[in-house]
Amino acid sequence: MVDEKLLGIIACPVCKRGLVYDKNGSRLICENCRLRYPIVDDIPIMLEDEAESY
Repeated sequence: MVDEKLLGIIACPVCKRGLVYDKNGSRLICENCRLRYPIVDDIPIMLEDEAESY
């Protein structure tokens, strides 16, 4: 589970827009760039190289 305060300030490293938390998939989603960033052990991995397109 990602802290609500973190979700309020974290942004996509590519476009700098806000992210959507996908609780079921355990990832953060940038709807603008169409990228999904994984969350591993409750830590968002915010590297463009680690993101997957959808």
